[in-house]
Amino acid sequence: MNNAQSSRPATPGLRLNNIALAVENLDAMIDWYRTVLDLNVAERGRFDAVGADYAMLDGAGFRLELVSRTGTVKRSADRTVPPGHLDLLGWKALVLESDDLAATTAELIEHRAEIVWADVQLSPSLRSTMIRDPEGNLINIVGQTASA
Repeated sequence: MNNAQSSRPATPGLRLNNIALAVENLDAMIDWYRTVLDLNVAERGRFDAVGADYAMLDGAGFRLELVSRTGTVKRSADRTVPPGHLDLLGWKALVLESDDLAATTAELIEHRAEIVWADVQLSPSLRSTMIRDPEGNLINIVGQTASA
């Protein structure tokens, strides 16, 4: 069947539920995401089918799932320095948007977040501050460039 002829979506009714992040230390990561990114714990529990504890954290318009299996060998997040991280295939970063990137960047510095870059011009209309969480995962916070 030629998909160009079909007006029906291939997977009707799909929508984003959450973004899942495997972590080593669930309690420490919950604390960091609450303190640094102001996310709220909406739910905690256990996924018995995969032997993992989890926490659902709510942000402004998104939900982040932190999930951790204890007693297993972990592989650390890739720490290739951007922009080289784009040469590795796969998900790159949690990308958030700020109405005031300068103020957000100042708060991140105050919270001693690991800064990859601070308030960098990415395109004519977009600026970015990129950080890492304590386990090395990239978080890119973007904001619009102020109009002249």
